[in-house]
This record gives sequence, structure tokens and C-alpha cells, in this order.
Amino acid sequence: MQDKLAPKAATHRWCRGILFMLLWIAVWALAQLMEYTAHASVWFPASGLTYAALLIIGSSAILPILLCAVIVTFVTCIQYGLPLDLPQVIQAGLLFGAAHILPYWLSVQLFIWIARIGRLSTPGLIIVYIINTGVASLCTTLLVIYSLVFSNMMQPSEISQTWLAFWIGDYAGVLILAPLFAALLSEQFNNKRFLLKSYLSPNQTKPSEFYYCKLMLVTLLVIFTTILNQSTQQQESAFVIFLLVLPHMWIACTESALFNMLSLTFSCMIIALFVNVLGLNEYVLIYQFAIIIVAANALFGVAVPALMADNEKLQAIITTDALTQAASRQHFMQQAERAVNRSLTDNAPLSLIMFDMDNFKKVNDTFGHSAGDRALQNVCRVAQLSLRPTDLLGRFGGDEFVALLPESTIKDAQHIAQRILTSVNEAEIAPGHPIHCSFGIAQLRSDQNFTELFNLADAALYKAKQKGRNTIVKAEHSNAA
Repeated sequence: MQDKLAPKAATHRWCRGILFMLLWIAVWALAQLMEYTAHASVWFPASGLTYAALLIIGSSAILPILLCAVIVTFVTCIQYGLPLDLPQVIQAGLLFGAAHILPYWLSVQLFIWIARIGRLSTPGLIIVYIINTGVASLCTTLLVIYSLVFSNMMQPSEISQTWLAFWIGDYAGVLILAPLFAALLSEQFNNKRFLLKSYLSPNQTKPSEFYYCKLMLVTLLVIFTTILNQSTQQQESAFVIFLLVLPHMWIACTESALFNMLSLTFSCMIIALFVNVLGLNEYVLIYQFAIIIVAANALFGVAVPALMADNEKLQAIITTDALTQAASRQHFMQQAERAVNRSLTDNAPLSLIMFDMDNFKKVNDTFGHSAGDRALQNVCRVAQLSLRPTDLLGRFGGDEFVALLPESTIKDAQHIAQRILTSVNEAEIAPGHPIHCSFGIAQLRSDQNFTELFNLADAALYKAKQKGRNTIVKAEHSNAA
């Protein structure tokens, strides 16, 4: 069976490799359409694909990218009429490919190492990504330019007027497209180490109802800025493009990360299109820097789901008892204080139930603490089923629980406590050992605060223990039903 599957797997790998090469050449050709000077485009999507491939595919992507570099070098020689023979083209292509790959490969390794440490939050990793890729793009630019000069594909005099535009174009390509390409490649190559996969997955969410309206706003802003720039021929008018930050922050806060990145890609494409169509080459650096700023802001939108998830986890830790999933002591006290104040203001009844497990220590001593933990969980589960949706159950520590009953008289509390008592007695809380509970109940008086109410219920619970346990005792001085 394995012998039969091996050729199929090899064929599949070859097909994926060829498709990847076709994709790389396609995005390189897209950059050529946005080229405003020799060897420099408004943005360079191929750099984003290279970075993503090295991140997701790893070293296996190096050879296909090198082959692509040779192919595009051959096309470039024909495009510019460069007098290089085939061996020189191959040499120039390999040199260009190595210069293009090496800094990004080192950048990827550094990013993976930092991510594996696990000490940075998602926003922190995004900051690292922005800085790391900026440095890597600059190194790539310098290496590629000098490789072109060495291969006689560029004159040394062109370096000073080319390197900045070259760098910003490459940097924009990485910032904008690397996360998106990484998400798509991770789907094909089943890479589990991609940090942002859960946020950029193609099937994460659908766009919102007004997503295309937002894209229309982006389009109108780009059209307005470029036409204004062309008509005035003033540098100041080009800076209006920085207003793109506003709709893109709107998109980042209201759309999934996938559509956030797709909208950014769309923006950059139409910017490049209008800059080329309207002949705004004189102002192209302004548009390139705008793309970088907008992309950096949009990337932080990727962190929004992570921040929300972190906040939810932190909230759960603060408000919930880890073992029983009842309200934590701190959270219960906060909610109870508010409920008591509201009850006193509205002159509405409010009652409290305190209960604990009888002879709980025997369970721990006989069956171990893990059995005791399961018993606590079972009691809490049974009690929750006996409470109403408006009631709040909290764990105060050990085997002691408190239930807050808004809009409830002492009679209501007695009925609910009886339901819990009966349910606990009937349930198999700790197999091999019967579990019972004792209850103290109290109703809030108009001259009491929560602490006084709590002390009354606690005293009633103590009396229930004295009466023989597995019983309910009403606090003295509680309001009558």
C-alpha cells in the first residue's frame, strides 16, 4: 500500500511546487504592471509570497523561488534588451534569487524563534513582525541592487535614485501580502505553526453587510486623491492619501482579519493602478509611504480578535471558580453588593442561601482529593440546576457555597434550598459515599447591608450543623414571607 501511495504523494508535491512557481511568477508580473521606473514598483507582491513561503513551507520553498528568479531574470533581460547570454542570465538569476531569499529566510527564522518563546502577546508579535520585515526588506533591497549591478543589469549611477523606492515597494509587499499568503499556504501545507491562521483562515467569517460600502469609500478616496494630485500637480495634495487610515481602521474594527487584509490588498492595487494611469511618478514615494502606514495600522486589526479572546479569558479567571465554574468569591461579592443596593432602592425582596457539604473531609480522606474535587463539581452542578436564571451561585472556599436570590422572599429561598437538598440527596455525588448538605437561609431587611445578611445566613448554617446536618435553618430576625 505504501509503495502505491509514494508515487501519488511525489506527484502531488510536484504539482504543488509547479502551482507555487506559477503563482510567484504571476505576482511578479503584477508588480511589472505597477512599475514606474526601472526595477522599482509601487509595491512588490512577490516579496510577500516569498516571505510567506519561507514561513509556511520552509527550506523546501528555496529551490522553486530560485528557479522563478532565473525565469524572471530571463524575461527582464528581454524586456530591457540586456546583452546577456544564457549562462550569464542563469548566473544573474541565481544571484538575484539568493539575494532575494537570504534576508527573508533569516527574518523568518528570527520571527519563528521569538514566537516560540511565547512571552509576547499578538500585538507584540505584530510589532516585531513590522520591524523585522522592514529591516529584512532593506537588506534584501541592498543585496538585490548590488547583485543587479554585479550582473550588469543595472548601472551603479542608478542606485541612489532607486534603492528607497525599491525598499518601500518590497516592504509594502511583505506587510500586505505575507500574512494573507501565509494563511492560504498553511491551508495547503497543513502548517500548524502559523500564528495568525485562526485569524486569517479563508472560512473564518463572512464580510459584514456594509463591507462593500467600505471598499467603495476606499475607492472613492483613492480616486479623489489621485485626480486632485494630477490636477494641482502639488506635492501637498498627494498627502490626502494618508486619510485611508480612517476607513481601514473602520474595517479593522468591524471585519474579520481575513477581510481586513483583503481590503488592504485591494487598496494598494487601486493606488498602484491610478498612480500609473495618471502618471504620478513624481509623487510615488508619498503613496508608497501611505501604503506602509495604512498596512501597519491594518495589521494591528489582526490583533483585535486575540485581544478580545485574552480579555474574555482574563474575565473568566477573575469571575469564575476554576474547579466548579461557579462565581468566584470576589465576583460574587461584587454582584451581591450591587444586588443588595438595588433591592434596598427598589424596596424589593432579596434572600441568601449558604450551604456546605456534610462530612466532606471524609471524602478526601477516604477517596483522595481528586474524588473530593469531583464531588464539589457534582454538588455545584446539581445546585445550578435547582436555581433560577436570575440567581447567582458562588463558591466561597472549600465546600462552602452561597446562592444570591434576587426578588425572593425567605419562603422562596426555603423552596429553592429544599430543591437543592433533595437533588443532592438523590444524586450520586461521590460513588460509595453518601453526600448531604446543610443550609442556612436569610432575607434582607431594610436596615441591613450585605455583610449583615451574610452573617445571618452563616449563623443559620451553623445552627443547621448543630441540628444534625442535612437540614435547612431559617435565620432569626428574617422577614416573614
